[in-house]
Amino acid sequence: MSVVVGVHRLAPPPLPLSPLTPRAKSFGVSSLSIAANLNRTQSIVHRSHRLVTSFSQSASHKPDDAEPEPEPSVGEGESLDNNATPWKNPFVSKELLMKLKRYGLSGVLSYGLLNTVYYSIAFLLVWFYVAPSPGKMGYLAAAERFLKVMAMVWAGSQVTKLVRIGGAVALAPIVDRGLSWFTVKYKFESQGKAFGAMVGICLGLALMLFLVVTLLWA
Repeated sequence: MSVVVGVHRLAPPPLPLSPLTPRAKSFGVSSLSIAANLNRTQSIVHRSHRLVTSFSQSASHKPDDAEPEPEPSVGEGESLDNNATPWKNPFVSKELLMKLKRYGLSGVLSYGLLNTVYYSIAFLLVWFYVAPSPGKMGYLAAAERFLKVMAMVWAGSQVTKLVRIGGAVALAPIVDRGLSWFTVKYKFESQGKAFGAMVGICLGLALMLFLVVTLLWA
């Protein structure tokens, strides 16, 4: 009994519990609010992550054999309207175009030569016979007349395009031999440069004809 009493006397007295100060109370409340906000933020981030993951999985679950829809191609003699529906020129044949493309530069030059001949002859016919007009009309009137005549010639070219393409295909082998001869004769480095020179000659002759006739009637 004496030992127990001695141990009880040697034990330190319990510390008195002091009441919480207002500052400690506010610190505890703020700590709880911060913890609640952190938990809420973590839950929002977790939900957002799950949404992003689900969207990415749904986007990746596409069939492997799915191919993008091909865009409509527009070739020679076709045009594209606002609804992306190709309009085919009834005066152009795709088979003749494919045959003409096989000749490369010779096919293009053959078609260009026929175009030069057509525009020159059609311009003279319309100017002198289809829609004749007296001379000395003035420069402005002559320019207006030139535009009207060229509009008529262009309209006729759309109708005769099939004939010119067929003629170009028929003349392509002859033009090919002529282009080779022209390249060697005038010592061009390649057929491409000889082709450019021939195109320049054709355009120069046609423009000179148009200019001379228009100025004579001015």
